[in-house]
Amino acid sequence: MTEKRWMKSVKTEAKANTTKMPWERGLRRQAMIARRLEADDRRTKVTLPPMPDFLSLDATA
Repeated sequence: MTEKRWMKSVKTEAKANTTKMPWERGLRRQAMIARRLEADDRRTKVTLPPMPDFLSLDATA
């Protein structure tokens, strides 16, 4: 089956995408959420579960 021209452009654009997905942000994002939750003055507190080992990324990512 031949690949349509629009599909080629979609694939090219997808490869060029540099936006980090939430699971790629790792520890930096988790730390930001934790700071936001600590600053919250509600009576009920929400805690974050520990990050799974396979998702642990460099904090500079």
